[in-house]
Amino acid sequence: MPGLKIEMSSNINDPRETRDRKIKQDTRAWATFTDINYTTALRQVESPFAQGFLAERTSARHLINTLEDHLLVGADGGDFILGEAGYYADKAWSFNQTSDFIELTLLVDFLRMFTPIAPGETPEVSSYSLKHTAEKFLAPHCSYVTNGRLIWAAAALGLPMVEQEGGLNLMIGISETEHDYVKRMVNAGQPKPRGHHHRPAGMTHLKTVLEQCAAGEPVLDRWERPAPSTEVFSFHGWLIQQAGRDDLVGDVTGDYAAGVRDSSNRIARAPKDLLDILAEVSSSRDARDAALTTIKEWAGVAPADQREDLGIRTGLISDTASNTPGWGAGSLEIYTYQCPCGDGEVIEEHDNTPGFREHDVRILCDKCRSEWQFTKSRGVRDWRLEPVTAGDAG
Repeated sequence: MPGLKIEMSSNINDPRETRDRKIKQDTRAWATFTDINYTTALRQVESPFAQGFLAERTSARHLINTLEDHLLVGADGGDFILGEAGYYADKAWSFNQTSDFIELTLLVDFLRMFTPIAPGETPEVSSYSLKHTAEKFLAPHCSYVTNGRLIWAAAALGLPMVEQEGGLNLMIGISETEHDYVKRMVNAGQPKPRGHHHRPAGMTHLKTVLEQCAAGEPVLDRWERPAPSTEVFSFHGWLIQQAGRDDLVGDVTGDYAAGVRDSSNRIARAPKDLLDILAEVSSSRDARDAALTTIKEWAGVAPADQREDLGIRTGLISDTASNTPGWGAGSLEIYTYQCPCGDGEVIEEHDNTPGFREHDVRILCDKCRSEWQFTKSRGVRDWRLEPVTAGDAG
């Protein structure tokens, strides 16, 4: 309760400070704070779920002191500011006295998996929305999360927080796109993300170790936050830059950029990915034509080291295989694909007769033959088509 100040050990980083001593200190502090006996508090503090999965275990004394010292939610002249319902709640805390500490430490781990916003950025995720996401993500290990406890965990973790105009909620400083991804993953009524570039770095690990812990298995792996990716995808970056254009290319790249933001589609690392994304969402013929126009334009400006990635492969229409008669009998394979414009065909043939083996692929469409060519570095079975550019003439 506000006014209850828990002294932290002055030599907390001293190697001689044993884990057992810290657990005893935390247990006494939590027992006093929640008005339970030592044994009941110890059962919570030593719970496998309270040992910290994405970082060191959360200190009960730190949690308690947060309600006293935090600049935004700490006690004001001894009166509580943060309560069960949230910021400036009418009532303080209502502890069940059996799992409160465990649930708070799970909330800290849940928040740890998100990337904190950069200094100077404004928090954009409501604590109320976060608390609902936490409930679904942590179920069944944590059945109910209050707005106040979510804020408490965020304050203990040191996340940026600002007041939301009116009401009991605060805005929490984690990645908004990562939270939207998790919310869509855990909400049964929402379509699941097709792109996973906004998945929080610690999400898979936390889900895995929670399942291990629930099954009674020891959790041995210590997670470390990976360094931010520095990988650059030139085609993707170029698509995003075209999204504001007032033409067909602007339309298709605008839809693509919106899908990247809300995880409805993955990142297109190369032109073939853009066509695959459109196929996954059952797009119209017009959208595919606009995408082909976009790919042709990219071919004219792509850096030299991106030329290998220009190739696309069209959809299979049919395939047939038949045995060839006579001496040294073999087989004949014929695969028919759509041409890029959709009005003709790409034919791939393989005559597997010993001594007469032939392999060929050709475009049966006058329009596409003038606009597309086979990538020279690939064999017949692995063919790709790339746009014909001015540099290819002659």
